[in-house]
Amino acid sequence: MRLTRGQAISVKAEDYVKGARAIGLGHFRIIVHYIFPNVLPPIIVQASLTVAMAIIAEASLSFPGLGQLPLAPSWGSMLNTAKDFVSQAPWMSIFPGIAILLAVLGFNLLGDGLRDALDPREL
Repeated sequence: MRLTRGQAISVKAEDYVKGARAIGLGHFRIIVHYIFPNVLPPIIVQASLTVAMAIIAEASLSFPGLGQLPLAPSWGSMLNTAKDFVSQAPWMSIFPGIAILLAVLGFNLLGDGLRDALDPREL
């Protein structure tokens, strides 16, 4: 919410918004056509980074047993179980680690791609 409010305030102070207000456009039209398209990309990037950080935080808390209950599946608890069998079955720790890596990387790349696609400054 702070990011959205800060971005909206900074965009509202831009000259093109003041110009739109000067020619008599209504508040709704200014918000839809000028403020919202300029506020959306940073929000999407922040949301994707937050999801990635949540995945890492959940896995980090589940590894020592502070996250999900023991019967609930979690990548952190899978890594915790696999640490005892690394020499006999290394795939038990490799696959959850790769899953965490791919999920976090995927959300980061998704946010970056959406930011580039939705950037109103680049046409």
